Order: sequence, then C-alpha cells, then structure tokens
Amino acid sequence: MKIFLTMLIILISSSLSAATINFCSQERADLSNKDGTGYYWDLLRAAYEIEGAEITHSAVPFVRCLSMVENKLVDVAVAAFQTQERVKKFTYPQSRLHFSNYGITLLKQTQFDQVDNLKGQVGLIRGYDFSAWLPAHLDIFPVGDTIQAIKMLKLKRIKYHADDIQDVLLALRKIGGQPEDFVMKTISTRNLYVVFTKDARGQKLANMFDSGIRKIAENGTLEKIVNKYKLTHSILIDF
Repeated sequence: MKIFLTMLIILISSSLSAATINFCSQERADLSNKDGTGYYWDLLRAAYEIEGAEITHSAVPFVRCLSMVENKLVDVAVAAFQTQERVKKFTYPQSRLHFSNYGITLLKQTQFDQVDNLKGQVGLIRGYDFSAWLPAHLDIFPVGDTIQAIKMLKLKRIKYHADDIQDVLLALRKIGGQPEDFVMKTISTRNLYVVFTKDARGQKLANMFDSGIRKIAENGTLEKIVNKYKLTHSILIDF
C-alpha cells in the first residue's frame, strides 16, 4: 500500500510539473509587463490554457532570460529572433509569436541620413543582437529598457535608439509620451519567437504552443487580444 501511495504521489507531482510552464521575459511596456499583464502574457496564457496547462512568468533582463532557458532554470524565453547560434541552444516552435519592425528612433529635430552614417551614441538594450542590420562601427550605449532609452533621448544623453518600433510606441503610450516628438525609421523586419529548452520537454512545449496558438486564432481569442492592445501589426495575418 505504501509503495502504491508513493508511486501515486510521484505521478501526480510529475503531471503537475508538466502542466505548469515557467516563462521569463524582458519587461516590455504592454507586451510583457512585470505584473503578468500585456499582449505576450495574455496570448501565451490563452494558448496554453486551451492545451490544459498553466504558465508562470518572471521579468528579467533579456540576456539573463536566455541564459536561464539554456541552463534549464525556466522552460521558455519570450520574444527572441532566430539566429544560427540560438538554434543550437534552444528549441523553436513552428509558429512565430510576433514580428518586429526594427529601426532607429530619434528626436524630430535630429538629422538622419542613413544608418551607416549615424554620428553620436546609439542606445541599444543590453543583450539585443542587431548585428544583422546595425553596423558594428556605431557608438553603442547599452540601456536597460525602451523607457530608459526614451528618457535618455529626451535628455539628449543619447542621439538615437535602436529598437522594435512598436515597443517604442507602446513605451511612449505607457509613460504618456508624444510620438509626434520623435521620428522612427524602420530598417529591418524580423520574426520573434518563444524559445524553449533544448530537450524533449522543450520540444513538447513548443508543439503545445503551435497547437494552442492555432486554436485561439480559430476561436477568435487571438483577435480579441490583439484588439485589446491596439497593435498596429500582429500574427493574425498568419491564420
């Protein structure tokens, strides 16, 4: 009887563990807020709930988040694009989470010719790899997040900021900033993914994401979430 109870407890614990998925993300205004609100969290919660699973969330810097997934301290990192190096370290789902229009944000009175000729410090969130479109010779100034970069632009402590244009617009909305005070130049468009541990569990969770995202697109939940956050572009076009 004791052996049976022990095995039952182990099976229940295993089931609970499999049904709880641990996420981390850089805090992004109205996308992945620290309190668990935001477009990404709402989308992910809906996609996994329809698959019978729950998610937990934590807000950590981008580099640390990827490291936590690589070292299997959490299951999933939110919003990373695909590189050859990352494919070796992480499991990617078939479906994208989002797509980003990356570019340069500057004050309206600042001159902009082309990205190769930028003179002055360029803000870049620590851990972001924009080497595919951002020239290596630029004077990069590391920042903690988009809101910090906007404040530094206004104070003229940096001249430009390289980021997802939508992240900038959402950050401005959060702090009550005026988009018309800035110029935003799109340079590159890239897909964003949730990335999982490189193991059997990671593959299973990636498959669940693909299934869940398709189901919430079909039942209209995804469209409601997109409309809630008034996104200018979304993965609705994928379905």
